[in-house]
Amino acid sequence: MTLNHPELPGCVLILHWSVEVCSEGGVTPKMELLTKIPEKALKLFPSQAVGGAAEAFQSLLRVLGSEAAIEAVIMAVSLSPDT
Repeated sequence: MTLNHPELPGCVLILHWSVEVCSEGGVTPKMELLTKIPEKALKLFPSQAVGGAAEAFQSLLRVLGSEAAIEAVIMAVSLSPDT
């Protein structure tokens, strides 16, 4: 799933969700949040918020679960940059 905001061109969050199935029948889901941020934007906003997005998402997964963590990311991307 790819998430972006129309007012932030080139800034993209990619949610990668895979499922591993072992030969014994065990199923392990794996979710990762990947960022694609233009170099110019990183120089303008050198904060930890962008760089720490993957780690923050993993924390959300542990605390909220997959559905609520995904919803939180979608809501964050949907907000206007002015709010």
